[in-house]
This record gives sequence, C-alpha cells and structure tokens, in this order.
Amino acid sequence: MRDRRALRALVRETLRGLDLDLPLDVHQLCDRYGERRGRPIRLIAHPLPAGMPNGVWLAASDADYFFYQANTSKLHQDQIIVHEFGHLIAGHQMLGAVSAAALAGPSEEDSDAALRRTCYSDDREWEAEMLASMILSWAGEASATVGATSDNADLRGIQRLLGGHKGWM
Repeated sequence: MRDRRALRALVRETLRGLDLDLPLDVHQLCDRYGERRGRPIRLIAHPLPAGMPNGVWLAASDADYFFYQANTSKLHQDQIIVHEFGHLIAGHQMLGAVSAAALAGPSEEDSDAALRRTCYSDDREWEAEMLASMILSWAGEASATVGATSDNADLRGIQRLLGGHKGWM
C-alpha cells in the first residue's frame, strides 16, 4: 500500500498536462485522461441495486467503463466516478474480461464479481478513496482560489497565461 505522499505524487503526475477546467468536471477528467492514453473511459449512470457498490469499473477490449449509481446526488456521483478513476490510475487489476452484454448494465454475475471486489483488498479501496478525495479536494480549493475557467476563449487564454488554472495541479 502506498502512503499519502506517494498518492499525491501519483495524482500530480496523472493530472499534469490534462489542461482541466475549473470547477472540475469529472467527465472532462475522464475524457482527457482517456485521450492521453489512447483508451476511452465511458461513464454510464445506472440504477445499481441495493447492496452493490455505488460504482463499478469494467475493462472491455475497446474501453474502460465506469458504471455509477444513477439514483444519487451529482456530488456523490462525482465522488463515485473519481473513486473508480483512482482504481484505474493506481493500476488496480480488474477481476477478468467483460463481455459486450455486460455493457448494457451489470448482470447478476457482474454484480457478484463487484461484491467480491469490495472484499478483495481494503488497501486498494483505501487507495482509490484517498486518490478521489485528493483530486476533489485540490480541485475544490483551486476553484475557490482562482475561480472558474472562463467560457470566453480570449479570457480563458489570459487565465492560462497567468497560470492560475494550470497551477492547481
């Protein structure tokens, strides 16, 4: 298990150069990271059943899929998505290949595999949660300090030149 210093370094290394806007949009985070590594991350809101984890990362041959609880607040959804992103950047291994049918929604078999995943290693869950908390905390502090990225292209360019938005990571 990595310590907090190593996790902070992983977050900085991962997010540098993604040119993320503030406030942080987790969809943009996943899109940009997927573009960088040449493998898309698909985000799918799905009403996950009670007793299931609120998020599941499934690695298919063409992309990574993050299923997240549809029946919760946007704030909670963001935490779930970034938690799954934490598993991805930490290099946590998935349990096995995913069939195309699984992408329509987690099956009973996928649900069982996800439940086993929550038990396989508390260290991995702790790492993923710490990574998610670091990303969201830093993004929140940066948004409060330097403000939102402008929708106006000229102003956005000035913001970038001044370094405020690039410096948040």
